[in-house]
Amino acid sequence: MVKILNDEEKERLKGIDIEDKILSGEWYQFSSEPKLKKTVRKSYQKIFEINQLSILDYEGAQVALRKFLPHLESQSELYFPIKSIEYPEQLFIGEHTFVNAGLQVLSAGKVMIGSHCFIGPNCQFYTPNHHVTDASLRREGWQYDLSIRIGDDCWLGGGVILLPGITLGDDVVVGAGSVVTKDFPSHTVIAGNPAHIIHQLK
Repeated sequence: MVKILNDEEKERLKGIDIEDKILSGEWYQFSSEPKLKKTVRKSYQKIFEINQLSILDYEGAQVALRKFLPHLESQSELYFPIKSIEYPEQLFIGEHTFVNAGLQVLSAGKVMIGSHCFIGPNCQFYTPNHHVTDASLRREGWQYDLSIRIGDDCWLGGGVILLPGITLGDDVVVGAGSVVTKDFPSHTVIAGNPAHIIHQLK
């Protein structure tokens, strides 16, 4: 389903603050939002800095990472190098969750990962959508974000990609290299591109 964006909708959006637009999944133009551009640039610089620090001072890098990620629970761990986390305030990681190297999180939508999860190397979480049927709107840079939610006790194999708006229940196992394009219930094993249920655990 294509989210509507016409002249009337553009006019309505002018009166909405950018943070409210992101929170409610409204259209916005990244190129016209200096605050967002500054946040993303600063985040890329900070991730590079932390990755470099981790080579010689792993513990110091972990301290710096926890300052960068305010919603990373104390008993959880991310391995370096991290590829990108554009909006650190929008990433929530529950307790006793392990995230392997190469994590990539784009863009401004919330990404919520539950407790006791294993996130394999090079997993990618994408929250932004662009217009599917109108190339002129893509040229103008319009996008909107949808949150990604992962329940507790989930295991994502290496190289898994989650698309905008996805919700996974508790105890979901995702095969390596899968592309998750829709929601899945708890206690399932899924795999493929697009991912589909291959086994029901309960």
